Amino acid sequence: MTRAALGGTIPAMHDLPEPADVLAFGPHPDDVEICAGGLLLRQAQAGKRCVIVDFTRGEAGTRGTPEQRAEEAAAAARVLGLAGRENLGLPDAGLRVVPEQEEAVVAAIRRWRPRLVLSPCREDRHPDHLAAAEMVRRAYYAATIARAPGGGLPPHRPDALVEYFGHLEPTPSFIVDVTDVWELRMEAVRCYGSQLGEGPRGGTVTNIASPDFARRLEARYAYWGSRIGAAYGEPFRVDRMVPIDDPLEAFRKRGWAVL
Repeated sequence: MTRAALGGTIPAMHDLPEPADVLAFGPHPDDVEICAGGLLLRQAQAGKRCVIVDFTRGEAGTRGTPEQRAEEAAAAARVLGLAGRENLGLPDAGLRVVPEQEEAVVAAIRRWRPRLVLSPCREDRHPDHLAAAEMVRRAYYAATIARAPGGGLPPHRPDALVEYFGHLEPTPSFIVDVTDVWELRMEAVRCYGSQLGEGPRGGTVTNIASPDFARRLEARYAYWGSRIGAAYGEPFRVDRMVPIDDPLEAFRKRGWAVL
């Protein structure tokens, strides 16, 4: 696992990690696991290199400490089979679309050189999620421009930018069947013990720590799974059409089962 703080030393090209196939950005540790852990598991199990870059350490959260969340993030990374994970050390509850923060995101894209970038959705209630989504969108483009600031690293052009859904769920562009990895996906989510469950007596109960959170999470992804004839599915959105090379295979055994 690596950790890169804003303003830290940028490695020379020969010190860069092996390129990632999928680079997923999360405003806080646990966001990617909750919203897109199944996609990462499927890709990792297929031999792809998947990486998570967290924007913040979650230090402004109601529950847990940054140290606890770092340990939980490392445990979840092992469950997901990640090729790497790092934290940009940006301020929790203080994400802003400003040059110094945006440059850290551009540098992360150039450092990991991914084929696919996963981002929070630009429709969300959480201010950090909204700021992170806009920064990733801007950085995704800026990373391709040679003279754009990006930690002194050369430009990189990913194949696509895909948004995962957080608090809100607009119409998705596609849904990934995560039935086969559902239990392992939830194991990764459960790594965040400081955030889940009722906690100590008298402690603050948040949305994620409410007793019925796991039930609601399962119901949410069971619904999206039902839309493609699967037990569980994760929805995603892109700003362009999604090509299907083989309609026969794409709709095989699913047409009769969807709503």
